[in-house]
Amino acid sequence: MEPWEIAIIVVIALFGIYIAFGLIVLYKAYGQVFSQRGFDPSNPCFLNYADYENEMIRIPFKTGYYGKAIKGYIYQDKGMNDFKGFVILSHGLFGTHIQYLLDISMLTKAGYRVLAYDQYGVGISEGNNQESLATGIYVLENVICGVEKNQINDNLPIYLYGHSWGAYCVAGALKKHKEIKGAACLSAPFSSAKAISSLMSIEKPNLAKFLKPIIPLCSWMLLGNRYSLKANRGLKSNKNTPTLLIQAKDDTMVPYKQSLAKYYEKHPQKNATALIRDKGQHNVLLEEGCVDKYRSLVSEFQTIDREPDPHKRNAAMSVFMEKLDKKNIYRYNTEVENAILNFFEENN
Repeated sequence: MEPWEIAIIVVIALFGIYIAFGLIVLYKAYGQVFSQRGFDPSNPCFLNYADYENEMIRIPFKTGYYGKAIKGYIYQDKGMNDFKGFVILSHGLFGTHIQYLLDISMLTKAGYRVLAYDQYGVGISEGNNQESLATGIYVLENVICGVEKNQINDNLPIYLYGHSWGAYCVAGALKKHKEIKGAACLSAPFSSAKAISSLMSIEKPNLAKFLKPIIPLCSWMLLGNRYSLKANRGLKSNKNTPTLLIQAKDDTMVPYKQSLAKYYEKHPQKNATALIRDKGQHNVLLEEGCVDKYRSLVSEFQTIDREPDPHKRNAAMSVFMEKLDKKNIYRYNTEVENAILNFFEENN
């Protein structure tokens, strides 16, 4: 055998080993993220519906997805009877729709009814696990169809609102729903491959850098065509629905360079508007420091909860709970809040 033939065989073998290693790593990574149900934190610092009962009411909602129940609630301001529109809110990873009560409150106060549902395999919805990013697009398509078929929106114009995974779902679902009046996408990843690459970069930066050239290929090999959808799938075919894309450059969860907003900043489209902010991190709707304040309170709670003396623990916990004002931890970033509300108003 000629030396050059041996060299080719060695290169092919090494590349095969490289691909096999990438497949194993990505299989484990996808499993770690998606092969479990989504749920919210159990600590008392986390906002829940009881914190908003004085200002909002909610009505149960249910639709189906391959024989499984997708459940949520339709929220509206207590003192309001006339509404500007009907917003369907799609939530992000690592939690249920409850983590978006701040967003829901902002929208209901502005005059919208908001349907916020839990994704497949999350919270009150059925399903063994979250399955994949693309599953969220198909679920949202079913939710929209359920709303329209049963006229749950009461003839109000329908808008979509999503953050992170939810924003990816919103953008993707626009392909089959050109009737949507407007869509707001906050911190949207461009694809499953880029999303998992971003998460790997946080946990295993050197490994992510080593596998970067083959992550898209390995991701496609693992997921197949059905679950390898890119977020721009909707806007590629939907030139009608105005879409607002908001992204912070310092977002580490969905890096700016791997975001849908960056894609449309580079490839402009008439109905896609990108608002790029230097700061804002992943929770771009909030002012800086709000998330850190929440984490500080959680740390304080956990320290108290670990106190071995029950009398000291109960006394300290009583003081902690008495001074805890969850709703005032968070403040909206005025620029982002106004951009979202003005966007919906302009497309009413």
